[in-house]
Amino acid sequence: MTEAAPKRPRLSDGSLGVLWRVLRTNPLSLGGFVLVAVIVLTALVVTVDPRLLVPYGAQQFTGAIHAGPSAHHLFGTDGTGYDVFSNVMLALPLDLGIGVAIAGSALFIGGGLGLIAGFFDTPGTVGGAISVSIMRLTDIFLSFPSLILALAITRALGIGVGPTLIALAITWWPFYVRLVRGEVLAVKHLPYVTAARASGVSEWRILIRHVLRNVLEPIVVYFTLDIGTVLVTYSTIGFIGVASKYPGPQPEWGAMLAFYQSSGAINVYPWEVLGPGVAIFVTVLAFSLLGDGLRDLLDPRTRRAFVRSSAGHDPPAETPSALPSGGEATTDEVAMGREGGAAA
Repeated sequence: MTEAAPKRPRLSDGSLGVLWRVLRTNPLSLGGFVLVAVIVLTALVVTVDPRLLVPYGAQQFTGAIHAGPSAHHLFGTDGTGYDVFSNVMLALPLDLGIGVAIAGSALFIGGGLGLIAGFFDTPGTVGGAISVSIMRLTDIFLSFPSLILALAITRALGIGVGPTLIALAITWWPFYVRLVRGEVLAVKHLPYVTAARASGVSEWRILIRHVLRNVLEPIVVYFTLDIGTVLVTYSTIGFIGVASKYPGPQPEWGAMLAFYQSSGAINVYPWEVLGPGVAIFVTVLAFSLLGDGLRDLLDPRTRRAFVRSSAGHDPPAETPSALPSGGEATTDEVAMGREGGAAA
């Protein structure tokens, strides 16, 4: 009697089924999805009707100064008598919205320029000249640490949330140009692109339908991870004191930490800094785990390995991603370069 072959997992059982099997095999990714869902839902509730979750207003005096954590004040109160938990919750929509808005604008601007610079990178043509111009402009911006450049632009435009957003939007797009251009260079000469060109398909149609669709995976993953990076950078600018101000009508996590540090409360009443500090940590961690989960889900090889593992086979092995041609930076390299620039 011949032994029956092991049943292969079917990847066509539905997107939700594949998603659940991948997340069930990777608990950290599942935790990231859940955390992000809770954070986004909480931000929406606070935006629509803050009274459902926030017991006090942003500048409402509670009658207790430097009170410790309790049932009435989960994170205690600060030196102005304001409830720390309420201000942390009221700051969530602003900080989360800034992270998504800046990363989204950089994806749109930098991604579009990267597509053009990578796909029309032919020497001796108009497209080649445009590609060289885009990359030289990108190199100029990347020669400055992003945090230092954003601080300089903010000081030139004026202190406030608006000038800080403009400064971050100006300094954030070059990273996406390099990432997207590298991915496009790795895809544009593959056989299916050559076949589409031989069939008479227009260049712009090839770019949108064949190239863009096949470079979205690393871009989506990097965008998800970048939301946390933007949040940390904005909180750092707020901590320095050139963005939001606290106390004020609109709290912000970095400004709250700056106020507690300058007033000396961080040494005597350490629980006051736990609220905004933990909020930044949890939000960045959630989007980092979400990015890792999306990378596993969008990569077909890793997805199949996780599905087979959930079906009772051996655990998946690490599958290194192919390096893009042309010497361009990969997602991890771009992230490491940004972290180094911020540290400088």
